[in-house]
Order: sequence, then structure tokens, then C-alpha cells
Amino acid sequence: QRAHKEKQAIDAAEKTAEALKALEIKIPAKVGEADKLFGSVTNADLAAALEKEGHAIEKKYISIKGGAIKRAGPYEAEIRLHREVQVEFAFEVVAEQN
Repeated sequence: QRAHKEKQAIDAAEKTAEALKALEIKIPAKVGEADKLFGSVTNADLAAALEKEGHAIEKKYISIKGGAIKRAGPYEAEIRLHREVQVEFAFEVVAEQN
């Protein structure tokens, strides 16, 4: 029974992974000269953006490659949905439109 539950958890995580791959997340941020951000974008910001899209993922399971983001542009994060299911997630930090 435990193996069955584990398989269900992995299947659910894989479905979420597929849904995440289809998402195109753009995180707006205040940008100054040369695309430098005022402040930074962190895994908490990415978690909030994903939650708006209907995927509640705790920020501790999201790791942005290279740490906190200081410039606008495309980035990648690794999202751990289950100990056996991780997804590479691409997103973009864009200038906030006034």
C-alpha cells in the first residue's frame, strides 16, 4: 500500500511538472540602468508568481541557479516537486511597465 501511495505522489508530481513546463512566467521588477534591478528577485518572488498561476509550491523547494537575481533577463530555477521529481523551470525577469 505504501508503494501504491508513493507511486500516486510521484504521478501527481510529474503531472505538476508537465503543467509547469507549459507555463511562461514573467516577473516584473523595477529596473534601472543596464537592466540592473532595484533590489533582487528571489525564490519567494517566483513562488508568488507560480501561486498566481495556480501552483502552490513552497519557496524552500525552489532554487534559482546563481542565487538571487540582480538583472532583467531569462533565468532558470530547479523546482523539487518530490524527492524523485525535479523540474528545470525557465522564467524571465522583465522591466515593470508604468
